Amino acid sequence: MDTMNRLMSAPTAPCATWGPVPVKERRGYSSGRTPWAIREKENEYKIRFDMPGMTRSDVKIWVEQGNMLVIQAEKVPTEGENKDESWPAKSFGRYHTKLALPESVDFKNVKAEVKDGVLYITIPKASSTNRIDIDVQ
Repeated sequence: MDTMNRLMSAPTAPCATWGPVPVKERRGYSSGRTPWAIREKENEYKIRFDMPGMTRSDVKIWVEQGNMLVIQAEKVPTEGENKDESWPAKSFGRYHTKLALPESVDFKNVKAEVKDGVLYITIPKASSTNRIDIDVQ
């Protein structure tokens, strides 16, 4: 949650880092609700991002530079849309966020789903088979 608070307090920063932020550096949304939620489970990380009005075709997600997760979404009004409605549609907008992920992530099996204007991302942790026991003398 600290990562999301930092990201939302400085939305023009190039990326957010993974991990806690010292209390003196927190500002912005730290006391309110952000559109982000991150949960760490035993075998995976789960991210929830509110994107009102966005559909599956509006959202693009990719990994770049080793461990940088990029989330981008855009919905623009099309010409002639909602002519029959008395209220203009307000569900248009743009999102662009970069998150630095931990090194221990299985990037090939990341899954994402948009459901009812909410983006759900599941990021599995890599198996830790690289352990080498050292004989203590």
